[in-house]
Parts: sequence; C-alpha cells; structure tokens
Amino acid sequence: MLLWSARAAALVAVSVACYLTLSPDPTGAGMLPDWVGHLGIFASVGASFALLRRVSGWKSSQLRLLVVVVLVLAVATEAGQAFTGRDPDLGDLVFDIAGGLIALAGTDAVLARLRRGVEVIE
Repeated sequence: MLLWSARAAALVAVSVACYLTLSPDPTGAGMLPDWVGHLGIFASVGASFALLRRVSGWKSSQLRLLVVVVLVLAVATEAGQAFTGRDPDLGDLVFDIAGGLIALAGTDAVLARLRRGVEVIE
C-alpha cells in the first residue's frame, strides 16, 4: 500500500507541476511571488521522488537518475511555456531546478535517517 501511495504522490506532483507551469493562466497564479511558486512546485516533485525511491528500495545509484528526471522536467516545462502563450524564463528554470534538487536530496537524507532510527528501535 505504501508503494502505491508513493507512486501516486509522484504522479500527482508531476501532474500538478505540469499544470501550473504549462497552463496559460493557472489557478492561483500571482498569489505568491513567482520564485516561491517555482521552488514549491518543484520541491514537491523532488520530495515525492525521494519518497518513491526509498519505498521502492531503489539503490543510491537510482538517485542520479531521479536528478536527471528533475532536470529534464524543469527544462521541458519551462521550454513548453513557449507553446502556451507564456514566456520561458531562465530565472524560473533556476528556481525549478533548485527546488527539485534540494527537496530530492533533503528528503532522501531525512528518510534515510528515519529508517536508521526505526532499525535501531526494532
């Protein structure tokens, strides 16, 4: 059940990121500063990928693949904005990448520490 929940979380995070970055006028646009939105959107993607990796039991080498997926998603959504009537922005791309990679690494580290704590208790 946990594995399916992690898969669903990753799918939802990627879907929301695509909707918010590729829609011509996404719901809630302008409520937060642009950089906060981009950091938050991609932080959810990175965190969900880290959760999926840990729950799936993927080796640490898979973390590099997830880094590449975050980078590709950030570049693809920013480039895709040219086709939606929005302007691609290098600053937005930087915040997308920063949010995704910081959350991926941070969440992975926290989950590893939590797992070690559980093993000590058992």
